[in-house]
Amino acid sequence: MNKYIIVTIMFFALFCSCQKTENFTPSVATNNPLKTDLDKKVNDAMLKYQSELNTVGVSIGIFKNDSLFYYGYGETAKGNAKIPQKTTFFEMGSVTKTFTTIAILNMLKENNETIDQPIRKYLPSDLPTLQRDGIEITFNHLMTHTSGLPYFPDNFGLGLYGSNVGGAFANFDRNKLFTCLKNVRLNFTPATSFEYSNTGMGLLGIILELNYNKTYDAVINEKVLNPLSLTNIKTRKTETNEADWATGYDAKGKVAGYWESLGAIDGAGCLKTNMIDLVKYGVVNLKTPNNALGNAMLQAHTISYLPFEDRGTNKINGRLGWFQVIFNNLPNESFIWHNGGTSGFNTELFVNRNKKTVVAMSFNQDGDTLGGREKLVADLLEIVNK
Repeated sequence: MNKYIIVTIMFFALFCSCQKTENFTPSVATNNPLKTDLDKKVNDAMLKYQSELNTVGVSIGIFKNDSLFYYGYGETAKGNAKIPQKTTFFEMGSVTKTFTTIAILNMLKENNETIDQPIRKYLPSDLPTLQRDGIEITFNHLMTHTSGLPYFPDNFGLGLYGSNVGGAFANFDRNKLFTCLKNVRLNFTPATSFEYSNTGMGLLGIILELNYNKTYDAVINEKVLNPLSLTNIKTRKTETNEADWATGYDAKGKVAGYWESLGAIDGAGCLKTNMIDLVKYGVVNLKTPNNALGNAMLQAHTISYLPFEDRGTNKINGRLGWFQVIFNNLPNESFIWHNGGTSGFNTELFVNRNKKTVVAMSFNQDGDTLGGREKLVADLLEIVNK
């Protein structure tokens, strides 16, 4: 199996792979003004792959030449004739992991420690030392998915396959995660392999809570979102205006419930955003602040692990909480990237520090079942970065 997860690191791919899909094509409705050359090229790419996108709507954000561009296609909900706007909210899923990692790196700096610090001292004393073959799990292992912890906690149960997945996550509290850790056997010796782990990223979120004696929400707001003025990125849907939301659909085209909380797994995927702040976050990763937080962001970009893995149309390797990807059609450009999927939404974020560009996309239907989104990504990156 491709060690970088064949399911393209979608946070909820395990769930959607178990369902029969029904494919949808977004309507031709758009707010693209079709004035600039970029406008027209983006529109041509959308029309080219429209029938292969399997989504009700899509929001696109681009930063290029110090200018911002936003495009909406399709609908925020089936049949409502409302085009996604830059203010429309989507769940960002696993892109949350990049925020968790930044907060952890900042925490380690505050505590005069490095990424090679074992996590043992940050956990309750009644938990066993998480190790295999005498190698303890460190922060580096958790941030790079090389800890050996499983994809999801072994005691999560059948909630992943039910109709109320959001409720199953919300009910998976810290005590349940700790029960998993008391009984877990690592799948491999830390640092010897790769297994994408929501369990590990959720544990990082809990470590933040324990270190600061605050909720994950409070820590991420205080340490990352507020300092970066990312006021449209939220940990809870209740912090937003209901009217600003797109409706999410599962792979079968049925309305998917929102994920208000992921319980003890919040650090792996609880954040929500609109395109304004998704692109803004990308730009901040281009123009990092000259302070400890900015240094943490740069550290997340630059520390790598494992060789590149060829995935056909691109090759990928890891960073701290991020991934680096190089596309065959842009062999001289390198992108810092993460995507995310929930039961009703998918998000993509690409940052090119060389060309100073950002490309972001949010879809309100889960699953790239026809492969059109991957093709659209490749075309948009080429349009923006050539």
